Amino acid sequence: MKINTDQRIRRIDIKVAGEVSGLLEKNPQFDFSYHSDAKLSVAAAMPLEKRAYQSGALFPIFEMNIPEGFIRYRITERLRKQIQVDEMLFLALQGNSGIGCISYETQGIDQENVSTENLAEILAWQGSNDLFEELVNKYLLQSSISGVQPKVMVPETTGVTEKSAFILPTLIVKSGDDEFPQLAINEYICMRLAKSCQIDTPEFWLSDNQQLFVMRRFDLKGDGSCRAMEDMAVLQGKSTNDKYRSSYESMSKVLSVYSSNIKDDHKTLFKMLVHSCMAGNGDAHLKNYAMLYDKLDDMRLSPLYDVVNTQIYNPADTLALGLGKSKEFPDRKRLIDFGKSISVKNCEDIIDEMADQIRDELEELKDYTEEMTLDIKSTILNNIHRSTTRTAIKTRAGRQYTKHI
Repeated sequence: MKINTDQRIRRIDIKVAGEVSGLLEKNPQFDFSYHSDAKLSVAAAMPLEKRAYQSGALFPIFEMNIPEGFIRYRITERLRKQIQVDEMLFLALQGNSGIGCISYETQGIDQENVSTENLAEILAWQGSNDLFEELVNKYLLQSSISGVQPKVMVPETTGVTEKSAFILPTLIVKSGDDEFPQLAINEYICMRLAKSCQIDTPEFWLSDNQQLFVMRRFDLKGDGSCRAMEDMAVLQGKSTNDKYRSSYESMSKVLSVYSSNIKDDHKTLFKMLVHSCMAGNGDAHLKNYAMLYDKLDDMRLSPLYDVVNTQIYNPADTLALGLGKSKEFPDRKRLIDFGKSISVKNCEDIIDEMADQIRDELEELKDYTEEMTLDIKSTILNNIHRSTTRTAIKTRAGRQYTKHI
């Protein structure tokens, strides 16, 4: 990445799926205008029919991939002596490597081809130095990705090289920190549990030393072309700061408006909720649900991603979003009531089947759960009991951790 300016960035050309779309400007407010020949809209809520948009805050679709925590801090520390670090700079750095189909072209910011990494070598790394830190230092400025967890986007070696082509980062590599120990193995276990319940997931791996969780991007097709993606914050017109201010009922309404297969997506949402309740995931906020599409009339709920057990860090944790006007983890009745409210059939059977599948998978994962110093298995078993009975188990409150993972 070459930054050939010390001036604050105020204008960015926007492309959608490689096609010129419009111009984003930062004046006293944010202004976006479509070009007269634009053929693709940047978001479902920003149709071409309205040629210009204004907002006091960055539009949700552009804010979607801006880093919130670890990566944001590291980029700021690296660049703050060189250039004004703000939302427009994060978009300019993103270029065409961000999740989804929107890319950004900015005068004075030039993308460069970077070296690639071998997935097998990442997973088998046993060196004395910190591989994750090496990857962060190497790919930091190409890692515009939401979330506060330590993570970095890495281009993968494929064996096919084109000197003229910009190599997109296809792998997301995550680590943990002192506040949330063993986060990589935690996420690996939770994703394995989801997969055992036939919930669609991206490809994912745990490194041999159990320090890194690696996931392949699911917004890219086999030929490297993109699929558009909008997370639920974008689809509800909310900023990242409001990602906890919503409900599962509101998400179901979004699916009713945008999904091309409402029935199947409602069932998938129900299963994702049941999984979160059984796995103890209290961080399933709006940005951890999304829809994918090639055309606006064919939008579907994306695979499950960013799932961890938060209760092992905070036993008194709650749901990230409301369910039936409460954020307490629900018992069986509340889950069934929600499922029936969105016309999911056989809710009771789905819950019982998922409970059995998760119990069986926990046995398969015994070597992993026993490696953890935090008792993730008993926490999940307690959650299964709560989710399959009408009376919730009361858990003893423990050490309080910061919510945002």
